[in-house]
Amino acid sequence: MKLFSFLLLLAFATPMANAATLTTNEVFVRLQASIESGKGFQELVEDLKDLENKELEAILKEYDRTWPQLRDKYLKDYQEFVKTRFTGEAKTEATREIRKHRAAFMEVYRLGEGPMKPLLKTKSMPAVKALKKLVMPGATEIFATAPLALEQQRKIILVLARFRDAIVDAAVLYDQEKAEKTILQTEKDTIASFGGLPRDGLRIMKDNDKIAEKEKVPADEREGIREVNEWRLLLGLSPLVIDSKLCDASRGHSEDMNKKGFFAHESPVPGKKTPWDRAANEGTKASGENIYMGSQSPASANKGWFYSPGHHKNMFKAGHKRIGLGRYGGHWTQMFG
Repeated sequence: MKLFSFLLLLAFATPMANAATLTTNEVFVRLQASIESGKGFQELVEDLKDLENKELEAILKEYDRTWPQLRDKYLKDYQEFVKTRFTGEAKTEATREIRKHRAAFMEVYRLGEGPMKPLLKTKSMPAVKALKKLVMPGATEIFATAPLALEQQRKIILVLARFRDAIVDAAVLYDQEKAEKTILQTEKDTIASFGGLPRDGLRIMKDNDKIAEKEKVPADEREGIREVNEWRLLLGLSPLVIDSKLCDASRGHSEDMNKKGFFAHESPVPGKKTPWDRAANEGTKASGENIYMGSQSPASANKGWFYSPGHHKNMFKAGHKRIGLGRYGGHWTQMFG
C-alpha cells in the first residue's frame, strides 16, 4: 500500500477545515480502509453526497495535491513496460504476423460477393481479432506478462481514479474530466503509439474526438465510427474523418425509415430520395451508404455490416475519406464520402 500511503500522509500533514459530517482526514482514512479491505467505497460516496459543494471542492483540492503525481508515476511505469512488448525480437515477430493477417483479410476482400460471404466469419473477422491482439492488445493481454508490482499499482490507481470521479460527480463539477476514463484512454493510446499504427492515422482518430465533441455527435454514433476506424487502422487503411453533416443525413434517414416503416436506400420522402440527395440537403457529399435495423447497439450494426459482403466492401473501401453514422431507434445509417 505504499502507493496510497503518500496520499494519506499528505492529508494528515495538511490541516483542513472540517466538513459538516466528515473531515478531509476522515475521508482519506476511510478510503484507505476500503482499499485494504477490498469492500469498495460506495458507503463513503453516499456520505460525500451529504456535503456542501465548498466542502467537496476542498477535499478535491487536497486530493489533487498528490493524485497527479501518483497517476503520472503509474502511466510512466506502464509506458516503459509496454515499450518492451514492441521492441527487439518481439517486434520482428509481430511484424511478420501482422503482414500475414492483413494479407489474409485482403485476399477475401478482393473476392466476389458470393465467394466472400462464408469467409467473412471464418477468415476476415479472425484476422481482425488477431491483429487487435498484436497491435492493440487490451489490459488482459498486456498484464498477462506484466510484473505483479505494476498490476497492483494499476489496481490502486484505478480505485483512486474512481474515487476522484465520485468526488467530482458529487460536487457536480462539469469542467472536470473523468479520471478513470482518462487513464484507460491513455493506456490505449500508449499501446497505439508503440504498436506500429501510423501517426497520421492516430492523429485523425484524435481529431475525430474533437470534431465529435464540438459538433455534439451522440456517444453511440461516435463509438460506432471509432470501431470502424480502428478496424481500418489495424488493416493498414487510413481511418475516416468524421463528417458531422453526414451524421445528420444518416440520422435523418434512420428516423425516416423508423417512422415511415420502410427499409431501403431509396426514400419515399420528397427531396430525400437517394443518399446523394440526403447528403446534399445537409451541405455535403456522399460516396456510399449502409443501412441496418434491429438493435440500438453500434457494435451490432457494425457486425451486421461486416458480415454482409456489399456493406463490408463499403466499410473497407480505400477510396472513402469521410464517414457519418446516425441512429434512430433500432435503425442505423452509415454514410461515406
